[in-house]
Amino acid sequence: MKKRFYLLSLLLFLSAQSSPKEINTLWTIIGAGPAGILTIGLLLDLGIQEKDITWLDQEFNVGRLGKYYKTVPANLKSKLFVQFINDCKTFNQCPVTPSIARLHHYHPEKEYPLQTIVEPLQDITNYLKQRVNAKKGIVSSLDYQDGVWHIGVGQQKTTSSYVVLATGCHPRELNYPIKNKIPLDIALNKTMLVQHVKNTDSIAVIGSAHSAILIMKYLSELKVREIINFYSKPCTYAEDKGNWIANESSGLKGVTAWWAKNILEKNPPRNIKRIHNTKQNRDKWLPLCNKIIYAIGYERNELPKVNGSNQVAYDNSSGIIGPRFFGIGIAFPEVHTDPEGHTESRVGLPFFMEYAQRVIPQWITKERLHRLQEYKDLFTIELL
Repeated sequence: MKKRFYLLSLLLFLSAQSSPKEINTLWTIIGAGPAGILTIGLLLDLGIQEKDITWLDQEFNVGRLGKYYKTVPANLKSKLFVQFINDCKTFNQCPVTPSIARLHHYHPEKEYPLQTIVEPLQDITNYLKQRVNAKKGIVSSLDYQDGVWHIGVGQQKTTSSYVVLATGCHPRELNYPIKNKIPLDIALNKTMLVQHVKNTDSIAVIGSAHSAILIMKYLSELKVREIINFYSKPCTYAEDKGNWIANESSGLKGVTAWWAKNILEKNPPRNIKRIHNTKQNRDKWLPLCNKIIYAIGYERNELPKVNGSNQVAYDNSSGIIGPRFFGIGIAFPEVHTDPEGHTESRVGLPFFMEYAQRVIPQWITKERLHRLQEYKDLFTIELL
């Protein structure tokens, strides 16, 4: 008996290449920090056509990392920055610029200021902007209707099949009763910090993780009169356990870990006082401070209104927010549980790359399977 058949591979090819006629673009990536950059690179690695990718950002300057943190000491060895770039085929197609060449000549086992990776990422950004549809603008709204995302950018509207939020974060703050506040973005840049402090200042530093410790180091070197650190937990360090690392994302590393272990804990400067952050202690010690720095982590940047709401939830193991809708990067990190049962958000370039390499192919597979389903009533698949 003669049998009809259609090649499944051909069907998959057709389903992957076609898209609804009403859309302006297939993939829209919102945000051009490290997570947005690697999302563009990996989509191209995985065969998404350049013309099918739209990239939206206000500045295209490597996000907050590029805007504020170039001088901050990295807590990663330079070889991990090289690996970050090498892990994406598209990044390696970028012409070798002076900053990319320099990155490959740094000592692989040493840490350097973050500009060593920010500058190469800026060059890669400029390269990617030439390949995809890169547009400056602020996304104000996202509305999902009949399988299509309607995206408000300024006064204009565009449509897309898939949307990825790589929108980043900003420093968290509290409302303690000290009016003279030094923003975290300034405090982490020692050259800028020196312009905001005097040797007569008593400064409250709120926090106990990487940023707070680094800022105390800076302030002690600037010889301000007094630094009162209100901490919620003792210093924790990234700890090599052999085949895994405890506190790999949240623990102190690099120059900050060295200073905390060898100076702060063993022979602290006389102008540093560390106090457990309780209301009773705040009531007693905050009135002695004339300036305050909040170093208590980050929270998501304001999101576009999604179907009228500013709130979204996401699956922290896949990045899925909703239908054809994904989040990635510091605003939507993977949550990881270590062998001892401790849970933390995995934040940092190597973690972002590892996670993205795992989940973005799943996003694309789901897309292609979805399109394949659209053909189910049109084709009969038979085997010879």
